[in-house]
Amino acid sequence: MSEYRIRSTGEVKTQGQIRSDHPNTSLPKVWTEATCDSLGIDPVLASPQPAPSGDYKVVVRDGVEQDANDNWVYAWTERDMFTEYSEDVTDDQGVTTTNVVTVQDQIDAYEAQQLATKRKGMVVTMRQARLALSQAEKLTFVDDAIAEMQEPDKTTISIEWEYASTVERVSPWIDTMATALGMTGEEMDALFELAATL
Repeated sequence: MSEYRIRSTGEVKTQGQIRSDHPNTSLPKVWTEATCDSLGIDPVLASPQPAPSGDYKVVVRDGVEQDANDNWVYAWTERDMFTEYSEDVTDDQGVTTTNVVTVQDQIDAYEAQQLATKRKGMVVTMRQARLALSQAEKLTFVDDAIAEMQEPDKTTISIEWEYASTVERVSPWIDTMATALGMTGEEMDALFELAATL
């Protein structure tokens, strides 16, 4: 949507807002330099959003600024993704306490969410899974690991292993299988990433 800077106030408005501000003025569909001059506005041009300088930084729109050619363009500013804050929590007895939510608390929650989202997207065929297990030298241990499991995991995982056409990283039996094979969650993630390439 086109944006324009009002010369007299510095305010930025959309074309639709400017039309609403001039209900009794017949404005053309395409606004030329002459149209802008008559309205006392300058077009705002889109400028590329810079990449953040760190993992926990975000770049957000921050008004407009003039570029080297005196065009009005999007201005950007970098901010911390997280800041420490306090929140009041009331328990079942009506007692309210103030908790401080640290930056590290927020980073941990963010990374957990990112990992959960990443894992949700990890889906491979059983052929890919077997090839990856073979390359990781774990394939020969799968049948023995299943045989040593307790019910109902043993039957469920045996059926999944033999008959599933695809396997999802977030399937509950995958974590059980990882434990049985002596693999960490991160190692299982890496296995899925490898499988996706095979």
